Amino acid sequence: MQIHCTIIPIKTSILLSTAIALLFPLFLVAQKFDKNFHIYILLGQSNMAGRGKITPQYEKIQHERVFMLSKENKWEISKHPLHFDKPKVAGVGPGLSFGIAMAEANKDVTIGLVPCAVGGTAISRWEPGAYDEATKTHPYDDALARIKEAMKYGPIKGILWHQGEADSKEKNASVYIDRLTALIQRLRKECGDPKLPIVVGQLAHYKSNYEYINNVLPELSSKVKNTILVSSEGLWHGGDGTHFDSPSAAELGRRFANGMLQLQGYPSVQKEYIIGKNYTSPIDKNGWEVLFNGNNPNIRWRSIDGDSFPTESWTISDKLLKSIAKAKRKDIITREMFSNFELELEVKLTDSANSGIKYIVAPLKNEKGNTILNGPEYQLIDDCKHNWVTDNKNPTSSTGAAYLLYAPNPKDKNWKCQDWNRIKIIVKGQNVEHWLNGKKIVSYTRGSEDFRKKVAATKFREYENSPIQYGESEWGYILLQHHGDEASFRNIKIRRLK
Repeated sequence: MQIHCTIIPIKTSILLSTAIALLFPLFLVAQKFDKNFHIYILLGQSNMAGRGKITPQYEKIQHERVFMLSKENKWEISKHPLHFDKPKVAGVGPGLSFGIAMAEANKDVTIGLVPCAVGGTAISRWEPGAYDEATKTHPYDDALARIKEAMKYGPIKGILWHQGEADSKEKNASVYIDRLTALIQRLRKECGDPKLPIVVGQLAHYKSNYEYINNVLPELSSKVKNTILVSSEGLWHGGDGTHFDSPSAAELGRRFANGMLQLQGYPSVQKEYIIGKNYTSPIDKNGWEVLFNGNNPNIRWRSIDGDSFPTESWTISDKLLKSIAKAKRKDIITREMFSNFELELEVKLTDSANSGIKYIVAPLKNEKGNTILNGPEYQLIDDCKHNWVTDNKNPTSSTGAAYLLYAPNPKDKNWKCQDWNRIKIIVKGQNVEHWLNGKKIVSYTRGSEDFRKKVAATKFREYENSPIQYGESEWGYILLQHHGDEASFRNIKIRRLK
């Protein structure tokens, strides 16, 4: 089953909003219980509440069968932000994409979301009578009151839990599962369902101390039946090192939906997102992380302008990641940003194809004031047949070049046309190396006088007034370019360097 978060154009959104108002469920208007109004409780701290930026793209997202219980205990069409724990910072969280995914999985039901998360709360605050001084709330008691209100309208079908950042210390981790178990037992009793499905989300991997909690979370499913843990692999923060960015929060919501659907017995669930009790780190003993090896690319990759993998432009065939020739040109980027790293992969181009691998891809402001994701490029092109580079024309546009900036060393360049080639890119500080089939063919220093002079002589000078200069960001995404041709990629892996 594929789960999509629909992005609605502005005009369509206005019409849809009118239609939604007209179709407001009669059972909600009449304040009656309806067995097909499936209610889900959202609990935890700030990454459940949501702190992602609400861009125009996310502001427009709605679904005619997904409602939320407002702060005033009124049912409304769901929209970002769902939560109200800290109104000045509330943003995109996982709840809405979860609700949309659940609605799309079952066309016969309406979804009700009950946001109850409170930012900054330790699990000790989720006990009866516990008070949170920062928000002047009683997280558990307040949630219970909202749950009781929601139960008047439909059955509670499940609970989402994402919390633990505030407990990420060794001594807290040792008792975390016991506390979570007790919380689940209390909630199930209050909801009148001893088998109520519970889906728990892994904490992010971008903070090392979060692993204290991540290391114990897999124990839950063996101790508490009808619970499941979903992965946060590949998800990234919005710049503060703590909170998921909007694309990651939305993706986490879809992973929550996969977990819930599995607990509810739905077929064709994407099980790559589910963590079992024998969980192993995605990082091997040598520090390598797989970005793609034939697995679900949505785990690590997304569209450059969306939060899902663009299946209309890319496909998986024979465990190869392929750009679809003549399809809509849609580049893909890693969900995470990287700084110092060694990237390895294998590439094969079709006849006369053009592609590229960009790195340290960061938001740059061009001369028109528009923000564009861009960065240096390891050029990929059919040197044998593409008329732009045959006979050594335009060497800074040939395969292996730092596109338009540095030409590859012709003595060491050994590109194999229409065959598999091994690519390696090393970024360490400001120093960059391009390798091809075991030989270094380009090296340069980002931000150097020579680098800036070359940038100024190319189209990249349009970023000269950007707060972040072209190619000089400390962090950035990895990008695979879709240039309208078929290009195949396999065995993509990355190792972070110190």
